[in-house]
Amino acid sequence: MADSDRFETTAPAVWGNVPQRNATFTGRSDLLYRLRSQLVEQKDAVVLHALQGYGGVGKTHLAIEYIYRFSHDYELIWWVPADQTPLLRGSLAALAPRLGITDIPAGRQEDVIDAVREALRRGIPYKRWLVVFDNADQPEELQDMLPTANGHVLVTSRNHRWKTRALVLDVDIFMRDESMEFLRRRVSGITDYDGNRLAEELGDLPLALEQAGALMAETAMTVDTYLEQLKNAAGKILAQGTPLDYPVPVPAAWSISLERINRQEPSAMELLYRIAYFGPEPIPLDLINLGRHVLAESELRNTIKDPYRMSNAVRELGRYALARIDNLRRTLQMHRIIQALIKEGLSENERRVVRHDVHLLLAAADPDRPDDVDSWPEYDDLLPHINPSQIIECAEPDARRLVTNMARYLLVKGDLRASEEWIDRALAEWERESAEDDLHLLIMRRLKANLLLNQGLHQRALELSQPTLEHMQRTFGFDHDETLILTNNHGGILRWLGQFSAALEVDRDALERHERVFGPTHPNTQRVLSNLAIDNTLATKYEDALRLDQRSYEIRRDHFGSDAHWRVAFTTNALARDLRLLGRYMEARERSERLSVIYQDIVRQRILPPNHLDVLNQARELAIARRKAGAFAEAIDLATDVSHRYGESYRADFPATLAAALTLANCQRLVGDLDRSAVLATETTDRYARVLGPLHPFTLGARLNNALALRLLGKGEDAEELLRKTYADFVGALGERHHYTLTCATNLASVLAGFGEHEEACAIGERSSAALREVLGEDHPHTLACSANLALDLDALGEVERARELREDVIKRFGRTLGESYPDVVAVARHERLDFDFEPPAV
Repeated sequence: MADSDRFETTAPAVWGNVPQRNATFTGRSDLLYRLRSQLVEQKDAVVLHALQGYGGVGKTHLAIEYIYRFSHDYELIWWVPADQTPLLRGSLAALAPRLGITDIPAGRQEDVIDAVREALRRGIPYKRWLVVFDNADQPEELQDMLPTANGHVLVTSRNHRWKTRALVLDVDIFMRDESMEFLRRRVSGITDYDGNRLAEELGDLPLALEQAGALMAETAMTVDTYLEQLKNAAGKILAQGTPLDYPVPVPAAWSISLERINRQEPSAMELLYRIAYFGPEPIPLDLINLGRHVLAESELRNTIKDPYRMSNAVRELGRYALARIDNLRRTLQMHRIIQALIKEGLSENERRVVRHDVHLLLAAADPDRPDDVDSWPEYDDLLPHINPSQIIECAEPDARRLVTNMARYLLVKGDLRASEEWIDRALAEWERESAEDDLHLLIMRRLKANLLLNQGLHQRALELSQPTLEHMQRTFGFDHDETLILTNNHGGILRWLGQFSAALEVDRDALERHERVFGPTHPNTQRVLSNLAIDNTLATKYEDALRLDQRSYEIRRDHFGSDAHWRVAFTTNALARDLRLLGRYMEARERSERLSVIYQDIVRQRILPPNHLDVLNQARELAIARRKAGAFAEAIDLATDVSHRYGESYRADFPATLAAALTLANCQRLVGDLDRSAVLATETTDRYARVLGPLHPFTLGARLNNALALRLLGKGEDAEELLRKTYADFVGALGERHHYTLTCATNLASVLAGFGEHEEACAIGERSSAALREVLGEDHPHTLACSANLALDLDALGEVERARELREDVIKRFGRTLGESYPDVVAVARHERLDFDFEPPAV
């Protein structure tokens, strides 16, 4: 098939991360033709194409040359470094904005990658695309990241296993005429005789020819001198154990360059040693410059402190092609093969010293703010270098601090796979080499517990968090900073496990200690205040929750200086929730409506994306407030939109997604869409049971909503059976006087009344009404609704006068707080029963 049959001729609209073209690229015409033919003959389904060969043969440069020659035939070209999993995933995720994917919040990297793959599969907005995964290792590592239709996928790899997964082109050494053409371009005036001798001794390996050409071009060294030194240096290199993957001339060629730099610029050589222990990705020169503060007194430190000497050292590395210098981005970069050979040439003691210096440099570059989105670009710059440096093995406190911060960064960012790999590696090393009392080991265990919590493994999180907390309390005391942070996290684990009372006690104690240690307005203290407020809502202590959130709001407002700051808005949303739980529905809606305008402005300013968790949580709270205030039509429109957006951006079993589904089911019931409400409530209950367990209070609450829908559909017997079981489970989990338990009891009374069992319904109503007055207060809408239902049962039992007095009191109190036209007031006047539903809070 001709190219014109497959492509239109257009310039790429998206061009990402493609390395600079090699000005001395030579030959490879046959490989380029075969690669081009394979790609353009591909049909709609993606066929993997791979360039395979050992290091130094020019796989990457071949891919780069292909891109530059045929770029006009693609709408999108994206280059992905594939040698490190975190870097690989981050590079692929970075394509999202260029595909118009901007509504997935920070911290959901896996969802971003899935969205990128789906956009490429659908060919929207670009159908003609090329994605290159450079220097991939195992095929399995890319399995869940490769696009599956429309465009072209090209992989470069040394791993032979790609032959079983892709249409492979073997990239070998140069043909001799290609070596000669290359040398003529690189070394001015070289003769055919000398070129053939040089190519023969270097085995026609492109990378070796590049090194030799750079050396001779910069130093005017003759071929005779080069070959003589190559012969003398080769034995020394081979004696230290050159890997079998590399032919003899490669390390020998580099050895000559290294010896020359060592004689002429020792400080450049010292710098070269350190670069070898970074990753093969670009290294910011600013990171190297930190050495003037953290490295021990040495010639290298003196060089770094002197900008002129430092510039000269960097320039020398570039002259001999031992490092690639990017003056625009102020970075330097070394090929991984050179790095490996340099490290092999060091003694064990030299390796230890050099590697430790790199650990100090990386640690000094740590912004020490892994939770702060503004610092994430700095962690992105460090990420490619922490694995190659083996910093996990370093016992230096600052280095271990970086290791824990990097784990926290990956966790907060949402890259659970990379964070799990990093945390487990650190734990394996530190548990083997460190004492049990090592602080950073305990911090890493705390991060592991957080990871397990994010993975939905709540019980395993508790099993790790509990002994770690006890160990830190014994070793460092209850008031140590890290003990307090873990205490706060531990309360969250207990909440997710449904142990609400235990979480409340932990957070009460934590607040007192945080105030004493950090102060009453410290961000750590504010976080405990927010957590404690949630604990109080789960314990049916809504006034206490409001008081705590009001204090939290004032701390944040004073700190950030505006109600419109997104962190202040988060706490304002908690206040709206507390007002709603207190039955102050009109106030809750008014505050939520005002806050919605603020969040819209936050999104317009691109401070938060449209589907950020905070944005969606506020929209869900507004939908609930509208429903509670009687605006059913407006509530269901918003609840439908919010549920859809949660589904777009988060997993189906994500707790907030499930909560949004319940909100929508409640709205559907109130507008008369009973069938859909029942189906959604049933599905959500099943998901809650799988995620949190069948006896978790939120699962029981979802089950309560399911029973409510069944009763309204006329399936009273099913509803009664489900409510009796749910009530017993609520009593076992939370006790008889919890709001959730009393809600369930009141709904059970309604089912019994429907069967004419008014005596039992009345008995339940008497107990529940009295308990609700004590728990929520006489004027709370749920207390009044329970009393209204009780009046109907009293009527049925012949206690007409008492029923009338009770109903009149309910209507008076309802009208005073919510207005005479409020739907529940109208329903009570018509002698209709009122229902109680469940809305799970965000914990």
